[in-house]
Order: sequence, then C-alpha cells, then structure tokens
Amino acid sequence: MHWPVGKSPHDKKYHYDYIDTWHAMHKLLITGRVRNIGISNFSPAQLKSLIRNSDVKPAVHQMELHPYLPQTQWIRAHQAHGIKITAYSPLGNMNPTYGDRSRRSVTTQSKAPLLLENEVIRNIAEKRDCTPAQVVLAWGMSRGVSVIPKSKHEGYIKENLAATTCVLADDDFARTETLGEEPTRFNNPSKGWGVHLFEGLDDA
Repeated sequence: MHWPVGKSPHDKKYHYDYIDTWHAMHKLLITGRVRNIGISNFSPAQLKSLIRNSDVKPAVHQMELHPYLPQTQWIRAHQAHGIKITAYSPLGNMNPTYGDRSRRSVTTQSKAPLLLENEVIRNIAEKRDCTPAQVVLAWGMSRGVSVIPKSKHEGYIKENLAATTCVLADDDFARTETLGEEPTRFNNPSKGWGVHLFEGLDDA
C-alpha cells in the first residue's frame, strides 16, 4: 500500500481508508496469490491502528530514509515489531522529481548541498576509496535497512551494487549521523492532497 490515504475517481478529496484496503490485501495473501504484503509512508499512529485492527502485520514498511532524514527511533520501533524496512530515496535529494532539491537549514537558513555533494560524504568517500553514493548506501545498509536507489544508467547501477564492498569505520558513521541533526523530508504531498501525513515523525 503506497500511501495510507486514497480516493476513487468519484471522490473529491483524499481520505484515510487504509484499514479496508489492508483487509482486501490480506485476502490476497490468504489465497496465496501474493507472498507478502506491506505498506509505505505510514505514521506511528497509523501503523499502530493497522496492527490493532488486523490479523497480519506488514512484512515491510517502505519510507524515505537517508542521512538528511535518518529516523533512527522509527527504525527501531519496526525492528521491535519484526517489520522490515525499505528505504526509498536513499541518496537523499538527488531525485529531480523534488524540484528545488536544495536543503534549507532551519537554524542558519543556508542551503545545504545535494547529499552526494556534501563535504562530509565526499571526504569519507575519498578516505575509503568509495564513491559518495556507495558511502550513503553502505551507511543505509548498515542500519539493517534495504536500500533501493533509482537509476536507469548502467554505470550507476553497477556503482550502486558495489556499495556492498564499501567498508566504513565508526568515525565515518558518527560523521554521517551529524547530517541528520536537522531532519529534512523531501517527499511530502500533504498540502497538495489536503491530508496530514507523517504525523509524529521527523520533519512532518
């Protein structure tokens, strides 16, 4: 389930209908037509409601995760429930879909660079003989998260796959963690849809 809200062609507004949708998906699971079912972009309250009103928990929760939006406590909450996590946009604000991809600091009002151009990431990459993308993906995988970077270029795909050979040290992780001290979310259609998404999460 890509979002906890939806609408039919006859609806004028988006509405929260994820419980009924989840029950319909559960029926597919029972028939054996699918092996697992999961969710994406749920808030803590929505996940709690889903678990409370269903006989089956999501196998996986897909969400925006990267060094600018680490969501560490949210990851731990899923691990406690035995729910796997998949990180979309694991390379941060590299996706041109986000329009103005610069990241504005709340405290300084200065714009931070694209994640792969961040000085911290580039410095670690040079020190570990990896590319910036490999550093960011290695950081993501080290947290027990599946990362799904998007690319249609053969060279980038090979580069991303080689992230498994990028070995980071403890100080690399510590430096990368500092990038999320002012969490920034790049994918949030709340205003356009007229609903509240990501309530209770960083940079909602």
